[in-house]
Amino acid sequence: MLKMLWHLGMVLGLSLLMVKMSYAVDSYRFLHVHIDTLWYIFLFLLAILFVPYILMAVLTWHYAEKKDNLKEQQEISAETDK
Repeated sequence: MLKMLWHLGMVLGLSLLMVKMSYAVDSYRFLHVHIDTLWYIFLFLLAILFVPYILMAVLTWHYAEKKDNLKEQQEISAETDK
């Protein structure tokens, strides 16, 4: 495993040496900031913040209903055992 990772590192290192440095100078044109950039950042952070809370609410609701069903089943089985 270690030998395979070492070979992979060598291949990646050699491929980085072959990249022309002029591509790095032109990379600034891909980093333009425009009016939509703020909305993308806002929506990304909104999703990161609210998805766990939404998931927590859905799972709490799901397991709360499941717990009620288990209590009903236990009551029914207790009544039938009498």
